Amino acid sequence: MPTLSGTWLLLVPSGLEEHPAVHATVRALDGHGAAHEVLSLDGADARRDALAPLLSHLPDGSTPEGILSLLALDQTPHPDHPAVPAGLAATAAVVQALSQTPLIAPLWCVTQGAVAATATDPLPHPHQAQVWGMGRVAALEHPHLWGGLIDLPADVDARTPARIAAVLAPGRPEDQVAIRATALARRLERAAACPDTAPSAWRPTGTTLITGGTGGLGAQVARWLARHGAPHLHLVSRSGPDAPGAAQLTAELAALGATVTITACDVSDRAALQHLLGTIPAEHPLTAVVHAAGLAENTPLAELDLPGIEAVLRPKALAATHLHELTEDLDLSAFVLFSSGAAAWGGSRQPSYAAANAYLDALAEHRRARGLPATSLAWAPWSDAGMAADEAVIDYYRRRGMRPLDTDLAIASLQHSLDHGDTTIAIADIDWERFPAGFTAQRPSPLLSDLAATASPGAEATPDATAAMSGSLQRQLATGSPAQQHQLLLHHIQTHAAAILGHPTIDAVPPTQPFQELGFDSLTAVEFGHRLSAATGLDLPPTLVFDHPTPKELADYLRERLVEGQLTSEGHLLAELDRWDAVSEPSAVDEAARRRITGRLRLLLAKWNDTERETERSAAHSELETATAEDIFDLISDEFGKSDEFGKS
Repeated sequence: MPTLSGTWLLLVPSGLEEHPAVHATVRALDGHGAAHEVLSLDGADARRDALAPLLSHLPDGSTPEGILSLLALDQTPHPDHPAVPAGLAATAAVVQALSQTPLIAPLWCVTQGAVAATATDPLPHPHQAQVWGMGRVAALEHPHLWGGLIDLPADVDARTPARIAAVLAPGRPEDQVAIRATALARRLERAAACPDTAPSAWRPTGTTLITGGTGGLGAQVARWLARHGAPHLHLVSRSGPDAPGAAQLTAELAALGATVTITACDVSDRAALQHLLGTIPAEHPLTAVVHAAGLAENTPLAELDLPGIEAVLRPKALAATHLHELTEDLDLSAFVLFSSGAAAWGGSRQPSYAAANAYLDALAEHRRARGLPATSLAWAPWSDAGMAADEAVIDYYRRRGMRPLDTDLAIASLQHSLDHGDTTIAIADIDWERFPAGFTAQRPSPLLSDLAATASPGAEATPDATAAMSGSLQRQLATGSPAQQHQLLLHHIQTHAAAILGHPTIDAVPPTQPFQELGFDSLTAVEFGHRLSAATGLDLPPTLVFDHPTPKELADYLRERLVEGQLTSEGHLLAELDRWDAVSEPSAVDEAARRRITGRLRLLLAKWNDTERETERSAAHSELETATAEDIFDLISDEFGKSDEFGKS
């Protein structure tokens, strides 16, 4: 039976204090050795500054053992930002508030019916899955405060509390768990091999609607559909026919045999989308939807605000909801959602984007459970299309072990998934020797354990190159004053940090600003550690930026390791002799001073000679202690030139 301890803080949406999931969680704590305090929160009013003192201390002044948030249960739209569920807004505020406190207590986020853990799961609440997407980002950006994610069954029963307690019990490694007939841990696993010949080959008929149709991914999909005989393509984007390249794309698709309509429409506007769908002619009915619209994000969770969350959710999640509801009564052959790897495993600086795409994955499962077509593809970056079609972005992902997807391969994967009836699938080209490192650097995460051949990252440089880089740095350190040494190391730190974060100069990396405020997370911390290890020759831990939180503090640490810890190294001592030789000139001092200096040098030399002789005596003594009689006779013979027959019978 699992055992818990201490007092846990339960965060509950106002008005849902009697929810069955809340009661099950209370019984999980009270029935297994822990106590609890309930804090009711209105998701519309949750603010980080107001929450921080409420979370860091219990009413009696003590600190909580852990925090269980059931705020995701509130799926009502935020009154000021209706694309954002109130529970998601409150969850973001809680993570932000905790990041401002010194509290060391794990935050667990609880949902109900938000994930499909088995083939028969109905997944009734796909909107709650947004907390799972944002939670995976929180685990990367704030690993010290993160506990995990728990999804409760749609119908809790008497066995549910014990299973919750088992997940929360100390020493349990799982951090993404669905509680059903038992506790099921989430894993990413390789898609099962399918036969070359699919049960049926999907082909477009009637009209295919593509949102984001004039963008990079949408245009590639349109070309593929036209090549495969799509008779009618309706491309939708905010700019419509005024989008860059729209006229050229129309001509290209027409040359491939498709009739093309391009319309300007905000698909997150339900009324506008409904009107657009009404314009599709009955003789060419809508038979397929491809939702490729979306907005990129580059904001750490700690800096997120509600307008920013809504800006990302509207074109991706809210638009998907409208597409689902407005077409669920139509006879569609395909309903394709373009999701992201950020939802599948988490994405640094993409909390809202991960949330939106996690909803797309959940919506696909929700539709399938109702007998409706749905395929959600969690894409890695494409090489020459989409939001990541930029060399700097491609390089960013490549350094983290994610190679850009070849467009032809991506399109072939899309066809394959439709042919074989996939519901949710991630499509990525991953370097498994590098990619998992960022997910386990700060906290264990078994999510990728079934896929990763090894968790050790690939080397940033060859051994020879590393030795050359570290040797050059140490030579510069050896000839500098302490202040110069510190400045040199600080410059190296700022240079590598700026490169990793995509800044053109080191001005964006102030010496006293914490790395986490600069945008570092587990993934960037690992890469940073690789770079500094190569530059210094030191074996540096992946926790470097968390153990030494500012560039200045890290420079102090590196100087201690490289300089103060190496004062007796051969390289340092020879460098000191070279420096003394360069500045000393015997004729520049009088005879008395010269004698004093010469005497001092002779004393130093005598000390070195004495040390050498002592080492030799110690070695000889050791040899004598372990020598056999025959070894002694051989030694005497060597030392005094006696006959080889000496002492032998």
